[in-house]
Amino acid sequence: MALQRRENDLVVGLRVWAAAHGRSRYKAALIPLEDVWEVFRRVPNRNVDDAFEPAVLAALLNTLEAAGLIEQVQRRTPERVSLPVKVRLLAQAEPPVVPPMPMWHPDLSWLAAYWTSATAKQRSAYAAIDRWLKSGPDLFRIPLRERALEIFGTFGNEAVFPMPEKTLDTLTSGPLFSDTGRLDELLHTFRPPPPLITETFTLEEDDSHYCRVGTGDVLFVVENSTTWWSLVESLPAGHRLGYVAWGLGGTFRASIRAIKAKHGITQIRYFGDLDTSGLRIPLRASGTALDLGLPPVQPAKRLYQALQSLGRPRPAAAKEASVSTGTAGELAQWLPAGCQAAGRQLLMDGHRLAQEWVSYRYLQRSSDWHDDVR
Repeated sequence: MALQRRENDLVVGLRVWAAAHGRSRYKAALIPLEDVWEVFRRVPNRNVDDAFEPAVLAALLNTLEAAGLIEQVQRRTPERVSLPVKVRLLAQAEPPVVPPMPMWHPDLSWLAAYWTSATAKQRSAYAAIDRWLKSGPDLFRIPLRERALEIFGTFGNEAVFPMPEKTLDTLTSGPLFSDTGRLDELLHTFRPPPPLITETFTLEEDDSHYCRVGTGDVLFVVENSTTWWSLVESLPAGHRLGYVAWGLGGTFRASIRAIKAKHGITQIRYFGDLDTSGLRIPLRASGTALDLGLPPVQPAKRLYQALQSLGRPRPAAAKEASVSTGTAGELAQWLPAGCQAAGRQLLMDGHRLAQEWVSYRYLQRSSDWHDDVR
């Protein structure tokens, strides 16, 4: 809240008193009432209306307390206009510490003018992108979330970027991140639209919740929208897929009920994040499928192998905290046999692997995963 001049003069005077008495501005200071009076009497134009001075001081202290600048102790004087016997001058916020600026990659040198004014998170992001550029990265153009995972999952601080693949979903301010065209040019990225969500199991060829990609008998479900797009765009000739579905997290367990006999699905394969929820989703969906007389949900063997090979484990979110050996074993048992031991250990360590590590670049360049769609 904005202070009037005399309230501002009073709090400035209290800070001068605190400094003169050896109190740090970054720590709270208790000031006796007699000293508050002394400071008050030096405030210019403190009582232009010639009012009862204890009432004037009481009003000023109430205003400063409402502004979050002081606290009045509970013990008060017995006079008609009661005043606190002491005032606690609250600590001022310490100035932010600006870390040293990196020696910029040439493509980022223009950010030097914005380093001091940037937020701490922006500076951390700039530094991570700078390290990525200096690493000599493969600049094959990939979706933004996949690049964000590559940059912040490899060069970013785990505490600052706990979900690295989603960093650029919300970091949208500042001279670099607010300019999407410039950012995409620098990072060599593009932004595929997520599939539209419908309530029906569509038989049309479009970008929907379930996208028909062929006449095969396999339904392939992908947990996240970016990987959904990358996989659909990379399908080889001669695949067995009839549909590729965006699982949309836990929604998959409910949406699997849309599959009917007329769709001719004989197999359901799944690929998602490697964490506790990423394994619970297909396990529960598989139970629902079996109850409905549908095929069980099976893991995409080659893609999970690629994820464990390409991915860098990161600490999972609090809700994905490390689990017991028994629970980890039950969840990991759904994975392909060769992935179970590493998957079980990942869960017990409280870590995760985002499926975006298996990127559009990998899917375009490798044929190892084609077995999963044939």
